[in-house]
Amino acid sequence: MKFEGFSSRSDYWWVFLVNSIIYMLISFLSFLSMMPAMVKIMTNSTGLSQPELVAKAQELATNPSGFTMLILALSIVFGLAILIPNVSLIYRRLNDAGMPTFVAYIFGLAAFYGIFSRFITAKEFTFVATAAAFITYAVYILCLFPTKYRDEEDDDSRNYD
Repeated sequence: MKFEGFSSRSDYWWVFLVNSIIYMLISFLSFLSMMPAMVKIMTNSTGLSQPELVAKAQELATNPSGFTMLILALSIVFGLAILIPNVSLIYRRLNDAGMPTFVAYIFGLAAFYGIFSRFITAKEFTFVATAAAFITYAVYILCLFPTKYRDEEDDDSRNYD
């Protein structure tokens, strides 16, 4: 991973777009794989109260099986594979924008939590999930800032390779 160098806004956002599309496809496959089990729960729920129905749906989401587990494993592997490269890219983008680069490492921790948060059902971690989401969105906003050139650089002196 390359933590030194430069990263333009377009470098960052193109990678973000591709990763988002891949995650949307994985999420859609996960949704499709869970639909038969959800339909079964809904058809057998005539005597269940709403809290019981919600509990069954949450149990299905936190304890997947079969093809859903395969899709979830794919999501985790993809998330872990892009974690360090994304932290490196965010570090370079924040450095170019003149923002504090330690935020990239905090983003990495929040993203790591996000990868495994599906398996954490304790209500005590609601604050952690909210904080991780806030950190993620704050980093996205910081990556929108334009590049700040240093005094010794001309506007066209950067080599974005």
